[in-house]
Amino acid sequence: NHLFNIPSFSLVKLIMKIVLNTYSRHLIRKSFLISAMVWTVMLFLDFSVTLILELENLSAEQGFFTIFNILLYEQLHKGMQYLESSMLIGTLIALSIFNKQGNLVFLRSAGFSPFKIVLISGLGPIIFSLILIFFDETLFLDLSKKSKIFNQSFHSTEQLQWTITNKNLIGLKRINENEVRAIQIIEFNDQQRVTSSDNFLEGNLENGELLITDSKSQKIYDFPTSYFISNNNLENFSFHSLLDLKNSYLSEDDLQKIDSLIYARLLMPLSIMAVIFLAGSLMFHTSRSSGVGRQIIIGISIGFVYDLIKDLSIASFLTYQLPIAMAYLLPITILLAIGAYKFQKI
Repeated sequence: NHLFNIPSFSLVKLIMKIVLNTYSRHLIRKSFLISAMVWTVMLFLDFSVTLILELENLSAEQGFFTIFNILLYEQLHKGMQYLESSMLIGTLIALSIFNKQGNLVFLRSAGFSPFKIVLISGLGPIIFSLILIFFDETLFLDLSKKSKIFNQSFHSTEQLQWTITNKNLIGLKRINENEVRAIQIIEFNDQQRVTSSDNFLEGNLENGELLITDSKSQKIYDFPTSYFISNNNLENFSFHSLLDLKNSYLSEDDLQKIDSLIYARLLMPLSIMAVIFLAGSLMFHTSRSSGVGRQIIIGISIGFVYDLIKDLSIASFLTYQLPIAMAYLLPITILLAIGAYKFQKI
């Protein structure tokens, strides 16, 4: 136990020294504020473009302020998709400002290694990203759900789903996770011939069963769990809800989708750290021969390439039914390995 306590104590001591250092506090605060500003700007730009595109749906029932409120409710959760890139850009801008002011040179002369400087500058975005992840789980997701519910009164977005179970062909439109409408049930005999066809107005989905609510006989049919929740609705589940949902799902395809969302949220802070780590190493590696602006462009490009590689990795692992955790850890590991190599060359 004593051997394990020594590295832990040293790490805590290092973090305390970083926090207490004046330049470190300034760099952390600067990177935090700039990252928050970059995320807010990206959020505003996305909201503005979406609002302009949605204005073509103006009608007597759905006015400008109705559309504005619907988009506003969902925008905060939607902005989480820009979290990694905005944290990357915020860190690089903070480093470039420090470099122009000569503070990076002072820190290097004071004994701060490039790795330590990138570590310090990355603390601000990491803290900000953790705050956003917390509010996304506790507030943003609820606002997004309210937006979808409010929007359903103006648009019929539910899709007709069909499935075959116990000699029944069942089609329905899902209103939400539990309620369905426009139910069509076609029954077959052993010779695969149609024996009856019924239409019902509404019903409920509970525990793998479809309960018809507008029939006096209260008919019940088996209905696969995999059809209960659409992919769009899954994305609006909190992390805790996804963990609970994973224990109740039996379909392997659904478990892969749920695991993908769980690991995406669980590993997001580590993913942000990996992108900042590599971008910082490249900035120090080439800052002697090129301008800081060029380094920012390179860092942003790395962020987009990383997103592309990550999406490709996730799609491949889902297609071939491979462990989905590796789909997220593989790109992160590649970035950390390249960054470590670049830091050794500085």
